[in-house]
Amino acid sequence: MDSLAPKSRLEVLLKDIDLPEGAYKRAESRYHDLASWISRDSSTLAPYDAHIFVQGSFALGTAIRPVNPEEEYDLDFSCKLREGISRESHSQADLKEMIRVELEAYRKSRGIQSPLEPKHRCWRLSYQDELAFHMDVVPGLRADDQRRSVLTERMVTAGVGRSLAQEVARRALWITDDQRDDFKVLTKDWPSSNPGGYQKWFTSRMEPSGMRALAEAQVDPVPVYRARQPLQQTVQLLKRHRDVMFVDQAELKPASILITTIAGLACVPGESLDVTLGRALNGLKEVRDKRSMEILNPINPHENFADRWTGPNCPLRLNFYQWIDSALTAFDAWRSINVPQRLIEVAKDDFEVSLGADAARALTGGAALAPTARRVAIDAPPAPWRG
Repeated sequence: MDSLAPKSRLEVLLKDIDLPEGAYKRAESRYHDLASWISRDSSTLAPYDAHIFVQGSFALGTAIRPVNPEEEYDLDFSCKLREGISRESHSQADLKEMIRVELEAYRKSRGIQSPLEPKHRCWRLSYQDELAFHMDVVPGLRADDQRRSVLTERMVTAGVGRSLAQEVARRALWITDDQRDDFKVLTKDWPSSNPGGYQKWFTSRMEPSGMRALAEAQVDPVPVYRARQPLQQTVQLLKRHRDVMFVDQAELKPASILITTIAGLACVPGESLDVTLGRALNGLKEVRDKRSMEILNPINPHENFADRWTGPNCPLRLNFYQWIDSALTAFDAWRSINVPQRLIEVAKDDFEVSLGADAARALTGGAALAPTARRVAIDAPPAPWRG
């Protein structure tokens, strides 16, 4: 019996790291429940045409199962107010308080015991039913036409097609940040974000039909969906390796936005999972080899996602390179090893996946399962990650 193709080997990992069906159902249920609450007639946000949509890994289709089974699932929302409020009429603090009032009412109505927790740019609401979730809700305002025009031209200058650039820019937001000195002041200088636009860009990287499919897409991002395309699966695999490597430093691990962006830029629509993963790994290797100081936001090329890499010896930067080295070694081993016991060890050590003896033999062409010495770790423990 021949060993399984690289794609099949990767799919073995994906079966263990993808979210359980219950997580998708609970996330979708929470999305609809919160959206219904915010849009009800008696809502204090009703005069402002409030709109809830999912952002982050659930929206991108790149969410994965936590390495630690006790870890909470993270469900990110934006709450955008579309009418009757502006930067001239309200401060960032005003907007954040308006969202707090409704989230607190929702928490009490649903009997959620955990108090609402303020974060710098959002409110966090944790709850426990069949699964432990926390919902991060980012307050936002619809960006004005001038901001959309600026973003469109920046993307066009960077090589993004105008049609896509306009679709992306149309989703831009003004958001709040309580770390800013002007948080409580009436000012037009608000921080900006565009999670819906990033999702649109990410989706475009998987669409062979390109602009036509994009133009015909629905206005709002899809609330929640399962990862199925090779690019989404590639990001899942890379994030899993990262999570295992930084399992004891969860708050210090490399940012998902860096991994997702590099993989998205490297992707060629229509290619297989194995080729797509290979392109992403090559893209990561190129960042490491060039000692890049910038990983630009593809939907706002004036924003550097690596802006905290403040020097050549910055721990943030060095740790990211170390993770790249480890990922290159781990995926090369997973795709090429033909000794069952070694494959079992790689699955456990690098991906925290328990591979049975029968499965290992099938993956390696039916070779005998012989005991071997436990392999030495391929990397020293990572330096502290402070981002």
